[in-house]
Amino acid sequence: MPEPASRRWPSARLGAAIACLLIAAAACGTDDGPPSVGGKAYSGFIGASEFVVGENRFPFALVSVDGEELEDARVRVRFFSLEGRTAELVAEEPAEWRTIQGETPHAHPDGETHVHLDFRGVYVVDAVVLPHPGIWAAEFDLSGAYGDGPSVTSAAFNVSAGPTAPGVGERVPATENLTIHDVASFAELSTRAVEDDMHELSVAQALDSGNPFVVVFASPAFCVSAMCGPVTDTIAAVHERFRGRAAFIHIEPWDLEEARNEGRLVPAPVMDEWRLPSEPWTFVVGADGRVVKRFEGLVTGDEVAAALEPLL
Repeated sequence: MPEPASRRWPSARLGAAIACLLIAAAACGTDDGPPSVGGKAYSGFIGASEFVVGENRFPFALVSVDGEELEDARVRVRFFSLEGRTAELVAEEPAEWRTIQGETPHAHPDGETHVHLDFRGVYVVDAVVLPHPGIWAAEFDLSGAYGDGPSVTSAAFNVSAGPTAPGVGERVPATENLTIHDVASFAELSTRAVEDDMHELSVAQALDSGNPFVVVFASPAFCVSAMCGPVTDTIAAVHERFRGRAAFIHIEPWDLEEARNEGRLVPAPVMDEWRLPSEPWTFVVGADGRVVKRFEGLVTGDEVAAALEPLL
């Protein structure tokens, strides 16, 4: 099998992603060390910070020490509970490589607007059941694709008894976030380079409408994880697919005045209201105001559409 293409991440972006989200749980190598593919060693980094008892979406990346991401490989993930004297294998699931593409127009100093393509990729185990809280480990097995020696890395993560951010089945807060009708300019609501119409309704108004909706918490300009821009672009694209059928709401998680004027990332009150431990987050909410599906970190448009379509 040919070696999957690898892509170099800018070092600053990689550092931010690893420090703040991709390693949201502690990462550690096995005794065998990370897999060597094409002369490079790759380690597994988890792309979410919150896992709970029950069914979970499990995103991750395989990244080399010099910042190259291993793409589109055949990977199986084994999940071990570390609560006993020995590690207990609880589940084994295949992962799927998924990409998202942002097509955001950017205004340039010369007054022209150009479309910039921005790509991100992530491996996803769509559903793994983790039956009890505690410390767990995930092993990322490439042996099905490569037969050139040890091919497993591991990463530790925590499973909580219940969610911090609103969980599936939980009614979301009736947030009175500002809308485009409350402010003088779009820039007061969003750090996207171009205007969108995901600021027409507050969450409270969406709840009162009795219709399903999607809400995304992301800051394209002040994102700790470097995932917010592509995620916001992705949600905006999904909005186009469902225009007139469901409301889409974008909320910045940071105090924009502090970020712009002081250079400090101070959580906006909505972060506490929604109990968000990280960003970006995307929630698909049913007509009853309860979470149907939630996505932390990178999410594809097809994943959001698959959760939303049955509600309509």
